Amino acid sequence: MTWIRVNQLRVGNRATGASVALLKADPTKLSSRSDDPGQDPGSFDRRTTKLEFEKPNKKCITYIMDQQILQAVDIASSATADVQLKQQALEYITQIKDSPDGWQHCVNLLSSNAQLSPNVKFFVFQVLDSRLPFMNSSQKLAVKDFLFNYLKNLLDKNVVEPVFLRNALSKTFGLLFVHATLSCYQTLIKDLLSPVQAGGNFNELATDYYLRTLLVIHQEIGDQMIAREPEHHERNNLLKDAIRANDMTLMTESWKSILKHFSSTNTALKRDILNNTIQCIGEYVSWIEINLILDEEYLGLLYQFLASPDDQQKITTAGCFNEILHKKMAPMKKLELINFLNLTGILNQMDLKSKEADFDVNVAFSKLVENLGSELVNVLDTSSNEELANTEFKNLTIKKIIDVFPLIFEYLDNDYDDVALEVFPFIGNFLLFLKKNITNEQVDFSYLSSSEILTTLLKKIIMRKKFDEEDDGSEEESIEQFQEVRNKLNSFHDSIVILNETLALDVMINCINESLFNSNSDWRTIELGMYELSHFSEILRNNVMNLPKTMINNSRPYFVFNEMLCKVIDGSTTFLVNHSLIQLLFFELVLKHYTFFTNNNIQVDGVNKDEILLKVLKIFVSNFGVFSENDKVKYRSWYLFYRFIKLTKPPVDDFILEELIKSLLPLLSFDFEVTSQAKLSEDIDLSLIDTKGSFDHQLYLFESIGLLLSLIKKSDKRVSMFESVLQPLFSNLEKCINSMSQLSLGLVVQVHHSLVSVGTILKGFESLNVAEFDEKFVALLQQISQVVLITLENFLAFNIVREASEFCVVRLFILFIKTPSDALEQLLSKFISVIMINFDKLKLQEINNFLNFIGQVMHHCGKSQQIYIMLNSLLTPLVAKVISRIETDSSAAQDDFMKRDILDTQKCFISLLVSMNSDHVSSLWLTNENKGTLVNIINLMFNYIYNYQNNDLSLVKVAITCINSLILGVGLGKVVDPEDVFKNDANVFEEARQLLVTNALLLACEMSFKMKRELLNDAQYRNSILLEVVRTLKAVCYAGCEIPDLQSTKKNKAIKFNEEMVEQLRALLISNMGFPSDLAQDFVEKLVQISDRQFLKYLIQLIEKM
Repeated sequence: MTWIRVNQLRVGNRATGASVALLKADPTKLSSRSDDPGQDPGSFDRRTTKLEFEKPNKKCITYIMDQQILQAVDIASSATADVQLKQQALEYITQIKDSPDGWQHCVNLLSSNAQLSPNVKFFVFQVLDSRLPFMNSSQKLAVKDFLFNYLKNLLDKNVVEPVFLRNALSKTFGLLFVHATLSCYQTLIKDLLSPVQAGGNFNELATDYYLRTLLVIHQEIGDQMIAREPEHHERNNLLKDAIRANDMTLMTESWKSILKHFSSTNTALKRDILNNTIQCIGEYVSWIEINLILDEEYLGLLYQFLASPDDQQKITTAGCFNEILHKKMAPMKKLELINFLNLTGILNQMDLKSKEADFDVNVAFSKLVENLGSELVNVLDTSSNEELANTEFKNLTIKKIIDVFPLIFEYLDNDYDDVALEVFPFIGNFLLFLKKNITNEQVDFSYLSSSEILTTLLKKIIMRKKFDEEDDGSEEESIEQFQEVRNKLNSFHDSIVILNETLALDVMINCINESLFNSNSDWRTIELGMYELSHFSEILRNNVMNLPKTMINNSRPYFVFNEMLCKVIDGSTTFLVNHSLIQLLFFELVLKHYTFFTNNNIQVDGVNKDEILLKVLKIFVSNFGVFSENDKVKYRSWYLFYRFIKLTKPPVDDFILEELIKSLLPLLSFDFEVTSQAKLSEDIDLSLIDTKGSFDHQLYLFESIGLLLSLIKKSDKRVSMFESVLQPLFSNLEKCINSMSQLSLGLVVQVHHSLVSVGTILKGFESLNVAEFDEKFVALLQQISQVVLITLENFLAFNIVREASEFCVVRLFILFIKTPSDALEQLLSKFISVIMINFDKLKLQEINNFLNFIGQVMHHCGKSQQIYIMLNSLLTPLVAKVISRIETDSSAAQDDFMKRDILDTQKCFISLLVSMNSDHVSSLWLTNENKGTLVNIINLMFNYIYNYQNNDLSLVKVAITCINSLILGVGLGKVVDPEDVFKNDANVFEEARQLLVTNALLLACEMSFKMKRELLNDAQYRNSILLEVVRTLKAVCYAGCEIPDLQSTKKNKAIKFNEEMVEQLRALLISNMGFPSDLAQDFVEKLVQISDRQFLKYLIQLIEKM
């Protein structure tokens, strides 16, 4: 035994570029067979790794290629072959397919008498399929001869190959038709049909190949669902014309003969042949002459298969009829076709009983019924008024539509949603047609919108919204899928409301009453009633009835709904116990209609709204709501209760509010537990920590507590109840502080949760009237401040504690600014001091939050002398720390996320500086403490702007905005803002003219007239940067004056601007930019006379001319 190697195997005239390894062999006895008697003679020994020969002759090379093809296919299709070897085999197979003459080797291989594996045969057909488009006519004819010889061999020996091989041969025949018919071979279909009835007897196998090939031909040239290249459309149309001219009659006659013969025989391929024949009829009917298959005998056969005991035949035949119905025709011709088919009558005779039928059969038949109905509606919809004037035509179509409704209802009632969904398009088309013709006075379609049809249809639609008996309503995925079905049904429901409001209202009310107030109702029926009541509310909310807005609240549907709502609330305890879905629907409905409880104009006869409100509150805090054992109901009701309290602010007695608060207290204890193995660190990401508990949901309860406390009228009682609520939280924080020596992740998270809970309760007080802020209440707020600040100092190292503390401070700040006092100053002074001392520990997002908070302090407290003094001492160190942090992080930033965070901080910082002018505290810049910082800020902003090529344009924009605000605030060297109460004329900025104004003007000229044209063409630059530059010019010209609203149509007062600054700009345009005097004058006149955006257009036009 020796090893022999062929290094460069050639396929045709091209080397494969690889040695495919492949056979261990005796050079004197080369064979493709294994000596192993247990091995399949058509397979190869997968242990082999090389195929080798020395000095092979031409015959030997052919043999080598045959063997390599055989083994490559065998390896490629093996599930156990070595990965590397398999990759080599696949590469070789691809080369064979791409080779111009590789197909010849494959044909020779298949023509030999060798016993080939199915995979090899399949590969040969694949190679032919891939090469046929590139063959010349002689090659195609050679392939034709080979294919028919191969088929004849199969027929002579009656070899029934596996389905995938029959499909593969048929596909190659089909592709040969596509690529040879218009050039060299026009009789393929006739030649395939010839052996079907050779000698007067049907050849079953030949029939099977004939039909499969026809299906391939349609798929290649007639299937509208396949996207094709434009050039293929023209070719396919020519091929269709060829079939119509040469083969159409022959084909349709053959189909009839095949159906007649094989319906009365019992052979192995009978089922496939009948199904494929029916499928052929359905596929080809869209583009051949339909009259060739519309005779009594043909239809009789199709009806026979439609009622066949074979489910697959039923499904295929239903699909065939669908295609017949889809045939494009004029309305009158389509009606003739439908009338001739008489499908409604046939289906009624079959006594379908869909609930007993197979699921797939039901889907097929429901599609057929839907298509029948939709085609009839389309007949009416596409008919002209002249056609509809034909009474016989119109009435027959209407009758046909009415006749199809029992079949529609049969499948709409089916137990499976997937079956019912199939008839939805008809319902939608039918209702849309009626809506389009509501105002049609020329044609009467009243028979279609009769009370009987609409009532029955609406009842069926409503009952379709009911949960199935097998669905217990507990699986989220199932509920979501069913909600999609309900949404479609609701759309139909709304359409019927539009068509006949009174009818729809009566049906809906009856359904709700029968579902909710029947003592024998199960949970599915009650849920349906609640769902329908909710949908009723949506109909009112969306004004589906198209009532005038002023009439909605006084309309009958609105009164009826309110009566139903009161009735449901009054009797809720009888049905809420049944199911979580019912409970959720109830609470969602009550919240959605909170205005019923707040609007005194809404009244229901015999109903005491105060009692109804108390019932709702009682139900909310019962086992049906916030104390439910079902987590989904419990957590959702916590949110809904919070929203209900926030929106209604229930006007009930203090003792009721106290009882509500007390009832909620057991739910406020923390039940969380850190379940992950995360170690304690100073930078904690709560989203990455696995916890058991419901804290996020509990926050709604804490805010609800705050809202309820704020509603207590007696101040002493309010403070007392507030203290009782806070005490457990304070105790918890004290315990955590005392446990500092045993720090753990759970302990730090507990501190965070406690602080956030306190802040959330405070949030509920934000609407409390300032008159309620008595001494005791303010004292309690001060106590909260101390607890928060002490906790912050002890746990300052942890980011989540800093964030929670800031949240509390912001909430306290919002309350304290209502009644300014020393408490506010103490809070701000202490908090700001702690943050500034530990500024380096803050994350960028924390810095952003702190800057935003300082902005709020400026906005709300800028006129307070003590706060102003504090801000004055804060400004310079804050600016220095922020700038230093930005520079440090920028030099270390390596990824886009970090760069984005730095950009956010830069923009947040600049926004604070800009707000100083609008908040009337620009005088802070001119104090002795901050004047030097002002110079640094001006230089920093100009640096951001001039470095526009490296900076984000959004940063450049806000930097220009900052320059503009500084010009308006201190551009004259002193503060002239009359609302800045702490301005001091003795504080001046001597460098304002040169450092700020002149540089700003130079900047404006640089950013507009000296920019590259491609940048000026950028929409973002023009609409963002250039617009801010315009505002810079305006800020200079209006320095010390009020910038008017030049877009306003009201021009009550004369425009006043700074003439000295305007003259400086005009001179700059002439001296630095080379403007002619008249152009410079026109420029400044337009600048002060027209709006920003109007001047931007002028500026762009001017730049483009220069």
